Amino acid sequence: MTKRTFENKTALITGADGGIGTALIRELIKRNIAKVYATGISADRLNLLTSGYADKIVPIVLDVTDEDSVNSGAALCNDADIIINNAGVELKSDFIGKNAAQKALFEMKVNYIGVINMINSFLPPLKQKSKSYILNILSVGSTAVVKRIATYCASKSAAHILTQSLRSELNVMNIDLIGVYPGYVDTSMSADVTSEKITPEILAINICNDFENGLMDIFPDKMSTNFYNKKPISMF
Repeated sequence: MTKRTFENKTALITGADGGIGTALIRELIKRNIAKVYATGISADRLNLLTSGYADKIVPIVLDVTDEDSVNSGAALCNDADIIINNAGVELKSDFIGKNAAQKALFEMKVNYIGVINMINSFLPPLKQKSKSYILNILSVGSTAVVKRIATYCASKSAAHILTQSLRSELNVMNIDLIGVYPGYVDTSMSADVTSEKITPEILAINICNDFENGLMDIFPDKMSTNFYNKKPISMF
């Protein structure tokens, strides 16, 4: 495996105004990232991230479900070497129930179509670089069904298939497409979960370590590692 580094790189993170995104930004700064474009839909929360790091963090409002917004972001942030597709939503819906179709559609727009929007918009500047990286923050729910969040699993499954199928195509452009498959993370999204959860801070450390160690599929916590050992993603 080839060693990678964040040092002196420029990264862009979607969903930076959430728990995982914020933890990733803090960890990247510790690893001497040159600059981070912190993107999300809440300007107020994004601006709070810059406190003490104004020389490192550039806040940008970007909605991954809006092609015009993504295209504007790609034009503004065309120096990014690393794209981290972290924006995500979970509406705790099964396929049968009130507003199930609407919830499923919104999750697909954010968790799957948003990733397609980001890759297509950022591909032209990324492939001009000698080496660049895309990290898709997925889930163990990408390869399993949890009925109470079934529509979320469907959207993450679609993003998983995108990641695995597009990887070889991007590889010839010197772009590594990396899948990240965490289990339960201790954020507001999993506040109702009583199972063991990893903190966003430890999750960020593990993701960054595995990225630097050259992994293409990252299982950054005990739950995801145990799941992978039982059912490798190649079997999906």
